[in-house]
Amino acid sequence: MLNKRWIKSLALLLIIVFAWPTYEVFAQTPGKTTVYVNGQRVSTTAIIQNDYQLVPASFFRKLNVSVEWNKRYRAAVLSKSSIQISYPVTERHTDYQSAGASVWKRDKLNTRTTLINGVTYVPLAYTAKKLGFSVQYDSRVKAALISTGAGGMNSLENEKQPTQEELHWLYQITEAEAGGESYTGKVAVAASILNRVADPEWPNSIIDTIFQVEHYNGKSYYQFSPVLDNRINTVTPSQDTKRAVQAALNGSDPGLGAVVFYNPKKTDNEWVQSREVTARIGNHIFAK
Repeated sequence: MLNKRWIKSLALLLIIVFAWPTYEVFAQTPGKTTVYVNGQRVSTTAIIQNDYQLVPASFFRKLNVSVEWNKRYRAAVLSKSSIQISYPVTERHTDYQSAGASVWKRDKLNTRTTLINGVTYVPLAYTAKKLGFSVQYDSRVKAALISTGAGGMNSLENEKQPTQEELHWLYQITEAEAGGESYTGKVAVAASILNRVADPEWPNSIIDTIFQVEHYNGKSYYQFSPVLDNRINTVTPSQDTKRAVQAALNGSDPGLGAVVFYNPKKTDNEWVQSREVTARIGNHIFAK
């Protein structure tokens, strides 16, 4: 028979456990997405919560917004000259103070500020609007468009359409890498190249990304084998390949944010094989 003192201790422990606040809420795995800021592609992680898209609070540093962490209130604090907004973790509200105001006000949200692996996720559209930016969703490219007033959303049209030279090489590399793959596989290959362009870890132009060569210990490492063996110059892109490239330019991404792809039967590259797999399409594994 259980000792009464032990039972009371167990009951008290259970009360403490269930009452203890859980800060790592909604244990989601963030995916990758693209947001257009003044017409420029910006890659970021994101989660979906109650049909709202949440991005890291640090994303807004790209919009010249100050982002800090308030340890006392366990809140991310975003500031610009006109407003300061506090996002307490796990709460369905924000507290904000406009410039010149003496009191803080509160907005109710349909989402919770969410902490995942030490990263604070806040609602994208709400935050952009609260900071005074213009924001809308473009169904053509399946992405949010934000304008800070320093370029406008109309510049997206120019960003979406590469130059003829860029389009030529995008056709060539997609055909060389995925000419024998399905339409979906071709779209994924083209999209992975565009994802690299949007990712700050890679060159910021299509041509520089395709022809990137790293030099290390006297050796040259090509990012794409068709550039090394010259197949990029000998293939003739099919209409299917051209359609796939256009789909990728319009925002289609079957590779789910991948920035690399490889054929596991043809590579022994440990670095590329260590990347997080996002999709398997045809003979290719896609990863980020």
